[in-house]
Amino acid sequence: PIPISSANMLNLGDLLDEIVASFPEGAGTEEDDSIKIAMIGKPNVGKSSLINKMLGENRVIVSPIAGTTRDSIDTPFEHDGEQYTLIDTAGIRRKSKVNENIEKFSVIRAVAAIERCDVCLLMIDAQEGITEQDKKIAGIAHEAGKGIVIVVNKWDLIDKETGTMNEFKKEIAREMGFMSYAPSVFISALTGQRVNQVIEMAKYVAENRRSEEH
Repeated sequence: PIPISSANMLNLGDLLDEIVASFPEGAGTEEDDSIKIAMIGKPNVGKSSLINKMLGENRVIVSPIAGTTRDSIDTPFEHDGEQYTLIDTAGIRRKSKVNENIEKFSVIRAVAAIERCDVCLLMIDAQEGITEQDKKIAGIAHEAGKGIVIVVNKWDLIDKETGTMNEFKKEIAREMGFMSYAPSVFISALTGQRVNQVIEMAKYVAENRRSEEH
């Protein structure tokens, strides 16, 4: 192994300068006009599965073990001629359950992903209903002033009667009244049910948000 010294570090700096100098002018400075969509929610709620279904291929690791996604993963995507960037974030846990340093960094990166996105897809587990953690995560996106779409996943696993969806919508209104502006969609990332509506709704919210900013 090469010993680390101040001289070696200086040489490394010179090497990096040479590499950067060889880049085409303006490289890395182009603007990204894609609609940036951050997947947020508790661990194991189906964020990575939804991305894979939207892309039609397995681009993100999917596992039943909570906490598989440790980092924010950006995936460029085109749909009906529109450019998107999907950001899969690590699930945000309760602070009491964040024991490992790597989990703490995952939460930080998830919050950073919210800051740089146009729209957040807040994923909720239909079987669990709306939890306190869901509301805390929603509050982060709300306070950041981001567009939000509430995505109720695993809807295929719910025993339904007439009015079941309306009852869940009432629960959303009751528990998340602070973001009554956010539309909701009920999906199954596993079967693909209504997944096509998610991207259209995200585009609608992003365009409305951009028009308001101007």
